[in-house]
Amino acid sequence: MLPNTEWLLLGVVGMYVYDATLLLYHNEVVFFERRDGRWSFSVGTEFELAGRHVYVPPLFAPTRALLRLRWSSQKEPGNPAPLHGLRAWRAGVTATALPLLVVALLFAAMPAVLAGNVYGLLGWMFALYAAIGAAVWRVWRMRRITGLAGKTFSGMASDALLCAPYALNLVRKQGARAAERFDLFAVAHALLDADERRRLGDAIRTRLQRQLDIEEAGSDRQQQLQTYLQQIEGALA
Repeated sequence: MLPNTEWLLLGVVGMYVYDATLLLYHNEVVFFERRDGRWSFSVGTEFELAGRHVYVPPLFAPTRALLRLRWSSQKEPGNPAPLHGLRAWRAGVTATALPLLVVALLFAAMPAVLAGNVYGLLGWMFALYAAIGAAVWRVWRMRRITGLAGKTFSGMASDALLCAPYALNLVRKQGARAAERFDLFAVAHALLDADERRRLGDAIRTRLQRQLDIEEAGSDRQQQLQTYLQQIEGALA
């Protein structure tokens, strides 16, 4: 067995969880795919870290897609326009799932590999980086479908290649950078059932009310938030 195995495993898990965790602003929502194939959402925990709400995705399901979107009180939610490109985006993100599943399985085998000899470790590392390279290549091939800019892809690719545990979040990271591409309310109508949309409306109203409570009475900002709060009522029906 290689020395300091326990600390190495703990470090890998820690880096993976750190990279997977999202800190959401008050106006951000994460839509995520559930085990049964349906979609749900989260606005993060009530606990705040550096003024943002903590969201930890399902750690044992790195191949499930998520979308990190936001609402803006400067834009009327109204009736959502037809949503274009969501199905293609989901197909593009799913293309990364197979090599990423191989990466996950290789990490799952890591304790057994560390208990073996150096040659087994070298073979494991070769297989791991081959799988990570394949996953990065898939992200590159699908970048136009998923809407990734070159600079964004470069950052994701360098993270995955320089820190292998970060590669486990490649599917999630593609959705965490989609805020400029999709409208939150249109996505909610496309992915969520009626009960989930009602729950989302309640969550948004709670966040808006919290903002209203800290705004100066009679200010332009308070009036803007109150108007938006009224508009939310029918936007998710």
